[in-house]
Amino acid sequence: MTTNKHINQKHLAHAAVVKQQQKMIMTGGVVVIVAVVLLVLYGVLSNTVLLPFRNVATVNGDKISAGEFQKYVKIQRINSINTYTQYYQYAQMFGIQNPEEDQSFGGILLEQKTRLSSTDIMGQSVLDTLVEDRLVRQEAERRGITVDKAELDKYLQDSFGYFPDGTPTTAPTATMYSTNEPDPESFAIVTITPSPTIATTESIEGTTTPEQVEATATAAGPTATQAPTSTPAPTATAITAEGYKDLYNERVTGFGEQTGITEDEFVNLYESYILREKLLKEITKDLVPFDEQVWARHILVKTKEEAQAVIDRLNAGEDWVAISKEVSIDTGSKDNGGDLGWFGKGMMVKPFEEAAYALTVGQISAPVESEFGFHIIQLIGKQEKPITETEFATKKQTYFAEFLAKLKEEATIEIDEFWKTIVPTEPAAPF
Repeated sequence: MTTNKHINQKHLAHAAVVKQQQKMIMTGGVVVIVAVVLLVLYGVLSNTVLLPFRNVATVNGDKISAGEFQKYVKIQRINSINTYTQYYQYAQMFGIQNPEEDQSFGGILLEQKTRLSSTDIMGQSVLDTLVEDRLVRQEAERRGITVDKAELDKYLQDSFGYFPDGTPTTAPTATMYSTNEPDPESFAIVTITPSPTIATTESIEGTTTPEQVEATATAAGPTATQAPTSTPAPTATAITAEGYKDLYNERVTGFGEQTGITEDEFVNLYESYILREKLLKEITKDLVPFDEQVWARHILVKTKEEAQAVIDRLNAGEDWVAISKEVSIDTGSKDNGGDLGWFGKGMMVKPFEEAAYALTVGQISAPVESEFGFHIIQLIGKQEKPITETEFATKKQTYFAEFLAKLKEEATIEIDEFWKTIVPTEPAAPF
């Protein structure tokens, strides 16, 4: 009897252990299943609901979310598609059968096609724009530059062609004629005088006084002649207030459907434009519409040894013009003594430009290598010359770009490379 009781107790204990083990196995199984479900659910959510909140970059602690990045990519795709379509249609209007192979239209078309076809190129371009926008906003805030509602409203109205106070009319501009005459020192070097050039001071605001313009023009040649000016009266507005409202709502709705941006984000785009313009104006306020230009001539040969031989001949007293006609491979200037006339920065290949600007008047350079061969350069003149409004605008943009590049270099910027996996390919390209 005792033996049976002992066996029963042992059996019950074993059964309890087995039951406990089964319970643990079941619990563990449930935990594993729940964990797998949670991981799958997180994966789904991270690529849908949570994705827009993940950061693709930070700029001095200011975050750029994946959602913002994707919306801007879609906006840029719309811009590129519109540009491609418009230029393609222009080309067809001129009877061009293969616009992408045309010299006039092909460059722009292929550029937009590349951007639309490559997610890396498009994504990098947009990311760079967003980083730059953050830098502009941060610098504007540091300088106390803001945009009020009235400025924003006017900018929006102007962009839609709505002018409540009448359409602004461009005022007549003054034209300055400069013959770019060299000083006596230049005449002692060469007797060839470059053809007259025309520079325009087209309503350049906040840069020089009329007296300064006249003084500079006098130094360069004949004085400026001011064309008659008048204050233009505004013309009738192109669209009504109701028409503007309809266009605005249509644009916001259309962009929202195509990109997902809200009205606030749409308006924020225009605020960014204004802040950039204001910051550019502040940064470039001390620039003037004049550039240092040089007058130079050169002899171009194929090798460094040939270039040194030319220098040896010049040092021996031989005539520059005669040598140029004999050995220069620049067919466009050799018979004119290699005379290149006046030019400013950005007009020649970099090695040539740097060498020319480093010379003093009359000095002859050592051999200067460029993609075209080896140059022997002589500086004939160097003066401050007036530049056109377009050239002045380019000068400002270049200066501002250099300023932003410095800001970027000094900033703390962190990029998450995962952006490369989330670049949208919609709206679809038209090819």
